[in-house]
Amino acid sequence: MYDSCANTAKLRAKRTAGGNVLHKRYMKFAIDHVFAGVSCPAYEALYFDESFNSDVSRALCMGRTLLRLDRGADQIVRHVGFEPARAAGAAIDQAYGASRASFVEELVYDVRARRGEWRTIPNRFAERVKTTGTIEFIDERGGTRRVVRGVVRVSLFGFGGIVERMIVGEIEKNYAATTELTNAYLAKSR
Repeated sequence: MYDSCANTAKLRAKRTAGGNVLHKRYMKFAIDHVFAGVSCPAYEALYFDESFNSDVSRALCMGRTLLRLDRGADQIVRHVGFEPARAAGAAIDQAYGASRASFVEELVYDVRARRGEWRTIPNRFAERVKTTGTIEFIDERGGTRRVVRGVVRVSLFGFGGIVERMIVGEIEKNYAATTELTNAYLAKSR
């Protein structure tokens, strides 16, 4: 026999005080690349070199504006605004209307640990799209390993998971392209 009281209790347990259903979902990712023939300090210097980063952004057709760069003995704080170039009429730009899709990347990097925490803040839906993570440079035999880990949380009813996968795909694509450009630069400078 159907017990409506027991089922109601289960439903209440899955709802917030305001009646919204709780969904705990997000998408994690990890990106791992090794740069041969470069020490951690040398790679770190290149990673924070503004001239190099401007060249990489141009190669990736990504508008880039340095908003803040504070270098200390223990910490580097960098905030950069990015505006990806997209084909006219791209779906994401249609969703954003007249303003183009862009984001700010904030990074706080611990120089001694060679590890940073980052987050991106989109120009639209910032309260619904959260992307955070870490970046770490590790000594590797004959080079440097860069490990990027992140979590993408999108709270958009009905298609949050699709947007999460799109964001992770873009992040992976950009890091892969950046790795190719970095390796080409390192090979040329040897």
